[in-house]
Amino acid sequence: MKKWVADKLICPECIEEQVRLELKIMENISDDVLEGELYCSSCSGRYPIREGIGIVLPKKTRGVIMEDRGYNAPNMLSAYMWSHFCDLINDPQATEAYRVWSANFQESEGDALDIGCAVGRLSFDLSKSHKRVIGIDTSIAFIRKAREILNRKQIDFDLIVEGHITEPRTCNLNGNWDLGSVDFIVADALALPFPEHSFTTVAAINILEKVPDPMKHLFEVDRVLKENDATFLFSDPFSWDEAVSPPELWLSGNGNEQYSPRGIDTMRRLFAGEYGVFKPPFRIRADGNVSWKIRKTANLWEYITSQYLIGSRA
Repeated sequence: MKKWVADKLICPECIEEQVRLELKIMENISDDVLEGELYCSSCSGRYPIREGIGIVLPKKTRGVIMEDRGYNAPNMLSAYMWSHFCDLINDPQATEAYRVWSANFQESEGDALDIGCAVGRLSFDLSKSHKRVIGIDTSIAFIRKAREILNRKQIDFDLIVEGHITEPRTCNLNGNWDLGSVDFIVADALALPFPEHSFTTVAAINILEKVPDPMKHLFEVDRVLKENDATFLFSDPFSWDEAVSPPELWLSGNGNEQYSPRGIDTMRRLFAGEYGVFKPPFRIRADGNVSWKIRKTANLWEYITSQYLIGSRA
């Protein structure tokens, strides 16, 4: 974890008090902390840095990093590496999803946050237009791979063909990416370990349906986003799942008359200032649908349409 990231962090258990975390370095190479600890002087919370990965999770979320299933499973790494970098490896089945999302970023002297960054593609793209970029995810496998790409300066992974049969895929990085301005940590979208108004841009792609409390996630986005000269990239397929969040917390598709029947319409209302989430509200300067894929094996694919909004604050 880079030292400049540590300088921005607060304790995820003490968000209201915005208690800054203290860094103890045990091993480092230049500005990259390989082994160490982050300490909260208020609640005595301790957050480890292991093999360069800062794990800044509240207690209730920490169990997820011990799991070898879900987004930490080896087959998911192959699937998401293909999804993020398929265009760069010149796969004939590649989508333009990340190019479409990234085309909406504007030049900024501020920092950007990529919530649910997975293996990092959008974070890398954000580095072309922002001073610094932090990607967060609860999958330690994804964050480990994203930092490997940073350090090796190469995209290299085993693509699952069928069963245990894999094929190597390698390509050089986009020369326009500023890798020195990017880093990744393990953190929770519902307890972002950053002070208020820290970022000029926040991106949250395909996250809303993946968190236990969607509205709390959006309140957290608003908390860390600047009140002026700020951008929010939101995108989601709204494929709600009762195994992730109870239907009464969904923002659409549940018959709750408080919200619109379709998720994108509820999000438009939220952007406009309804429900008191985004203060000040956003002006929607771009919207649309993005088609993308997750490739699990040569014969097993997920085809997804993600609806997006780009909101700006003057």
